Amino acid sequence: MNNMTKKKTDKKEQGIDNLIDSLSDDLTPVNKLAHPALRVLPWVLIALVYMAGVLHFLGIRMDISEKLGETLFLYEMLLTLGIGLTSAYAAGWLSVPDMGERPWLLAIPTALFAAFATLIGCTIICNGLDTPKIDWHHCFSDTLLMGFIPMVLLLILVRKGATTKPYWMSFMCVLSSGSLAWAAIRMSCMSDRIGHNMIFHFLPFIVLALVFSALARKIYRW
Repeated sequence: MNNMTKKKTDKKEQGIDNLIDSLSDDLTPVNKLAHPALRVLPWVLIALVYMAGVLHFLGIRMDISEKLGETLFLYEMLLTLGIGLTSAYAAGWLSVPDMGERPWLLAIPTALFAAFATLIGCTIICNGLDTPKIDWHHCFSDTLLMGFIPMVLLLILVRKGATTKPYWMSFMCVLSSGSLAWAAIRMSCMSDRIGHNMIFHFLPFIVLALVFSALARKIYRW
């Protein structure tokens, strides 16, 4: 009886050893992911240079010197810049399966976005919402030109990781690119009407967010 048990144990151990050997034979070298900040930094630089080039192509608004003297406009620019940088950093950490045990990073861009939404809401309450005629306005095209390519580049960059939160990842990518593009297009478009800005500057990113959210699981499939 003991011999039979010993033979079964030896056979089982041999099977485990064979399984380990077969798995080891299939192993391929894997490069260690760089720190999220180092992986996202090139994208930030490329996105800023790209948007600056598009802004130069579209032209800076004629009253930019006056607008930069307005506290509310400066607050809006700094707020959207903060959203863009923190959400890009969060996207870099999201490409790590457990976010390096830093899930609180998601709260920073989300809180800044809530502050931006509050600013928009207060503007609507104070000035009203004058909805323009909805057609293919050139600002719609300009906004897509400003933000779409950086958004796709960031999606491709962070896809090299292995996120376990695909919806958060898509949201952070759209939020980062969209906020930076919002700041850039506000420096180009002369309109300060909130209805115009919401329809032609903000709506394109809502549409892109819905599209990328629907495709999130396919985009970030392991």
